Amino acid sequence: MKKGIDAPFVPVLFIVAGVLGIIPAYNSHNPYNLIFPVIMITMAVLFIHTSLFGKYRIIHQVVSSLNIPKDSKVLDLGTGHGAVLLEVAKKLKSPGKVIGIDIWQSADQSSNSQSATQHNIKQADVEEVAKIQTANMTSLPFTDNEFDYVFASFAIHNVKPKKQRELAISEALRVLKDNGQLIIIDMEHIGEFKRYLIEHECIVNVHRTGINGIWGWIPTSVINAKSTQPK
Repeated sequence: MKKGIDAPFVPVLFIVAGVLGIIPAYNSHNPYNLIFPVIMITMAVLFIHTSLFGKYRIIHQVVSSLNIPKDSKVLDLGTGHGAVLLEVAKKLKSPGKVIGIDIWQSADQSSNSQSATQHNIKQADVEEVAKIQTANMTSLPFTDNEFDYVFASFAIHNVKPKKQRELAISEALRVLKDNGQLIIIDMEHIGEFKRYLIEHECIVNVHRTGINGIWGWIPTSVINAKSTQPK
């Protein structure tokens, strides 16, 4: 499948800072001055590893841990290249369906485009159950109580400011069926998301993902929230 590096400018900055720091550190003949450039390059390596390999392992583990019925209707917010979409699609059989939505910004993920994701769907041979469309997660074009599961993988943190992030979660809960599950995989605003979900009467479980989810120095967490509020 076609992949892209998330927030591609971030590891570039780490590498540039590391390389620029190595020269004066070497010339100083003080080994302690190498600490900063080594840390920068290490963070770049961790970031790229998570982006190209680690996050896919996390997504596979998360989706595999869920008992998703074959006829479920699933929504994937900020689908990007379709990492969650494709994992979920493997579990479904028509009339089950997974829909991925995105606004296809390359700043969020390199080579991010609807055509690239459609290619991944075709390559995985899941066109019968996997669909994508352009839509904003803060204004979902779906009816209330439509989905059994809603996923947001490394997506909601890109929404700014806080009120818009809350709106995105509110929209996810709106389209989620009673007792449906919202799964957020992200590395920022975890406490904020958890508080908002609890305030809206969700049962919330949060856990960290380990080495596969380190974005430079920031760890990835998985939030599994079950909607209990009647709509």
